[in-house]
Amino acid sequence: MVERISKQTGISERRAMERRLDSRSPVIERPRIGITRGSGIPAPTHLALQLAVRIAGGIGVTITPRTRIDPALIDGLIVSGGADISPHLFNMVGKKGHRYDHLRDTTELALLAYAERNDIPVLGVCRGAHLMNAHRGGTLHLSVRKAYKNARYPSHVFAHLFFRKRITIAPGSLVSRITGRDEIAVNSLHRQSVDAVGSGLVVTAHEQNGVVQAIEDNTREFFIGVQFHPELLIYRPSILKLFRALVAESARRSVR
Repeated sequence: MVERISKQTGISERRAMERRLDSRSPVIERPRIGITRGSGIPAPTHLALQLAVRIAGGIGVTITPRTRIDPALIDGLIVSGGADISPHLFNMVGKKGHRYDHLRDTTELALLAYAERNDIPVLGVCRGAHLMNAHRGGTLHLSVRKAYKNARYPSHVFAHLFFRKRITIAPGSLVSRITGRDEIAVNSLHRQSVDAVGSGLVVTAHEQNGVVQAIEDNTREFFIGVQFHPELLIYRPSILKLFRALVAESARRSVR
């Protein structure tokens, strides 16, 4: 009798366990977003990008010129801001005495080429947008202040952080559809800017003075470059949507 009760109890426990397993939601892995940076100490903007990706539902994977990350392991890519890209990439002469990070340029260009071949979603931030444009054969203004009138922005680091300017977004563009806005206030932490637009890219946001603020390839699901630093503006839902859209598209790609 005791043995029969023991067997029945075991069967009941097993069936209960099976029901719990059947009802358990499938584990959904967060998409891995590669985030580039230079080889030195991480800048605050890099940490802000990691946070933005985390809030948006992804996992940030740091990529530097010194790391050996297999790009096949990432589902999305952010080419981040930082030092000016080398003017030699778009057939111009660099500033005398200015040190450029050629190794970083080369590393990130290779990542962009890989991302294009494999339909990996890409978001370029400031320097990253410039590199995307150069990668497509476009050119840059080496100095925004010299290239445009009324383009003198604060130079002090703290003023940089809090200064805002309004930009106009092209209706129907990917940036417009993601943010849900046709005008938005952004920050200004840059020296270079897009000049001639690279092959397959279109300008989808600009300032009143003409400075290009966003470019995209509208033949791809997600290939966007922005002049501003959205990672420092994620307290605003419309800006955070850029990261949510990148992570969502990366997640869709990861299950294909």
